[in-house]
Amino acid sequence: MGELSLVTTVLTLLFPTWSAALVESTSGPGGLLAVASLVAAAGVVVVLVVCHAHAGRLDVASSPIRTRAQALRERSRRAAFLRLRDPDAAGRSRPRAPGQRHPSVG
Repeated sequence: MGELSLVTTVLTLLFPTWSAALVESTSGPGGLLAVASLVAAAGVVVVLVVCHAHAGRLDVASSPIRTRAQALRERSRRAAFLRLRDPDAAGRSRPRAPGQRHPSVG
């Protein structure tokens, strides 16, 4: 019963205008369950607000592996269309014209 009186005292100090309602609601195990449910719901709301404020990503200290992987991904993306930029580069054969037929085709 000591824990119940401690909870009641803390709630009375935190919410003096609601003290009578809080004392009545925490008088039994059902009341404590209701208070615990409210605290858990408030915690979930706080977590959702923080995640929304950080746009869904919690960026911890970036590791060298993650930085290297990101750099390689970016380099690969930039190099993906390099052949389209310079079709006359050394070592590249010219593409066939669309209207010509290949000599091996009958």
